[in-house]
Formats: sequence, structure tokens, C-alpha cells
Amino acid sequence: MGEAPPEVWTDELRRTGRVVFLVRRKRLAIQRGCIAVLLGLDPALSFDDRLDAGGVRLGFGLLSVVLVLTLVGVSAWQLITQRPTLTIDHEGIHYLGAFLPWNEIGTIGSPHGPRIFRILPITPTNRWSRQLTLTQDNVKDLSAFATWLAGQHADQPSTPA
Repeated sequence: MGEAPPEVWTDELRRTGRVVFLVRRKRLAIQRGCIAVLLGLDPALSFDDRLDAGGVRLGFGLLSVVLVLTLVGVSAWQLITQRPTLTIDHEGIHYLGAFLPWNEIGTIGSPHGPRIFRILPITPTNRWSRQLTLTQDNVKDLSAFATWLAGQHADQPSTPA
């Protein structure tokens, strides 16, 4: 759904009452693959030296191997399950265990940042609440998504908070 145009999102929202944006597998595989390679190069290339040195260097070497294996495991789980999902429904926005109802959305910002790390901030009306930050992990075109989301927000009936 994250690769589809806004018209498809609107049709899906009307038809099923919600739009579920799964994690984009290709982006996740490239992103996590690059990170794993960069983090895994140092331990792989210098592990013999660390075994000989022992002590603290060996401990840090083993810790870095465990961290790389954890990253690979979590990434594999995300690739298989395509989670975390971003869900837009008639109640609001669900993402990473957080829920932001339509009547509590203050502003939907504009996407900003470098092209591959672009983010979309969604600020709640309550200034003490946490800002919701969406990335391109679920939606490819954040500019079109921001426009579509602002339209959905405007279509919601205003209810007193």
C-alpha cells in the first residue's frame, strides 16, 4: 500500500474503513543490510586480534558481534512479518503502539530531511503529548501522504476534546 498512489488509499479507506501501510521490504532490506555490513566489518576483520588480546577488547568484540546478530534477527523478523504497520482509520492514526485520534491532531507538518531519511512530523494539539514521526519505512512518497493525510484530517467531523 505504501507504494500505491493516494487514490488507492482513499478507495481502501472507504471500502474497508482503514488503510494499513506495511513495512516496505525492499527499503528495509537495503537499509538494514548496509548497517549490518558497516557494523559487522570491524568485528569480523579484527576478531583474531581481539582473541589474542583478551580482556576488555575481547569483551567489546563479543558485544559487537551480539549486537550485529540482534540487528540481523530483528530485521529478519520485520522482513517476514512486515511490522511495524502504520494504520489510518476513521478514529485516527495508529503507529508503533501509539494512537493519535483525529481530534487531537494539531498540525501535519511537511516532510523534511535528506531524501533517504525524510520524515513527516505530526504534532498533537496537546503540547505535552509526544509528536508522531513517520518515516519512509511504510510510505514511499511522504509529500503525497502528507497532503492525503491533511485531507483526511479536514474531512473528519470536529468533536470537542
